[in-house]
Amino acid sequence: MTAAVLVTVLVAGAGPAVAAEPDLVRSSQWQLTDLDLAAVHQRATGEGIIVAVIDSGVDGAHPDLTGQVLPGADAASGTDVDGRGTGLAGLIAGHGHVPPVVPVAPGTSPSPSPSAAGSASPEPSPQAVANPRTAGVLGVAPGAKILPVAFAPEPGASGDPDLLAAAVDRAVAGGAKIICVARGVAPSARLEASVEAAVAAGVLVIAADADRAGLPFTPWPASYPGVLNAIPADRSGQVPVAPLSGRTTGLTAPGVDLVTTGPGAGYRIDGGAGAAAVLAGAAAVVWSAYPKATALQVVQRLRLSAQDLGAPGPDSRFGTGLLNLSAALTVALPEDTPASPAPSPAAPSPSAAPSASPLPVALADSSDWRRWLVVLPLLLFFTGLGVWAGRASRTPAAAR
Repeated sequence: MTAAVLVTVLVAGAGPAVAAEPDLVRSSQWQLTDLDLAAVHQRATGEGIIVAVIDSGVDGAHPDLTGQVLPGADAASGTDVDGRGTGLAGLIAGHGHVPPVVPVAPGTSPSPSPSAAGSASPEPSPQAVANPRTAGVLGVAPGAKILPVAFAPEPGASGDPDLLAAAVDRAVAGGAKIICVARGVAPSARLEASVEAAVAAGVLVIAADADRAGLPFTPWPASYPGVLNAIPADRSGQVPVAPLSGRTTGLTAPGVDLVTTGPGAGYRIDGGAGAAAVLAGAAAVVWSAYPKATALQVVQRLRLSAQDLGAPGPDSRFGTGLLNLSAALTVALPEDTPASPAPSPAAPSPSAAPSASPLPVALADSSDWRRWLVVLPLLLFFTGLGVWAGRASRTPAAAR
């Protein structure tokens, strides 16, 4: 079965998750290559960052999410009414799982027969030992923790903006540094106030600015000031559905046909709103690399490193450009001196062995009495010279 067949088998963006081969799932995650996550994860994985997923709840029992999902504020947050929340969590913090061992049919050898000398089986590669979870969904920030906050009342519903506002408040109270919202709701004064309070508290709010073509979508909270709006791109880097907020400060990120986790240990394909989860994962990676950074500095790194698309400079279709996570980890901010995602390793301590060329020791500090045999004659000479000069100066001029 190919990745294209998988796309036709899984339900796209709605309905129950459909089972699929986990290794096929991993190979179908095109964003892993586009974001160069193999190299990115050598530097940072989002460890220490809590990302709140405000959506339909998260099924934390999924094998690709075990240990990554924190207890929710209520019972509804630990279940998923339509699968979208679990899908977002997988795109952010999925860590995959160890593939099952394939049983060997009787009478067959699981590996080439050993030689007559009885050579041992080959050892697994260090990479396989270090990261055995080669099956299932791998998120952008597998080291991050997910705080699920449910607010969607029923499958497919956008949700009430005031309920979303309360969910934002719960996410901030729960210690989230990043809030991911992948649904568009109608605007409300309470929602705007909650978003404003979250931003003032130093929390980075990331919201979807579009979804799949033909689906109704309203661009709030993506339209509010201080929110980083996520624009979904396909694997060619194009934006099939223009963002609805009209803002030019957002970022384009992978968001079309993203294979991810679903409830009941299944998998699903997420639509355009999944770009918010990818961008939230990217922000978590950058923030874990720069733990002392502010939310604004994290956004600055993402924007300054983005690949400019469309007309030169920011525009309302691509925002500030296409996400380039590798570059975001090294880009220099104006106040950086120097620009480095982590402090350099400390210089090695001097060797405990005595130096071949010790520093000179002051004479007065020396306990070696033989040094005085060299200096004492000079001291006596200069002392006598001083006494003679003093007597000569007191002798009357007539006596000279």
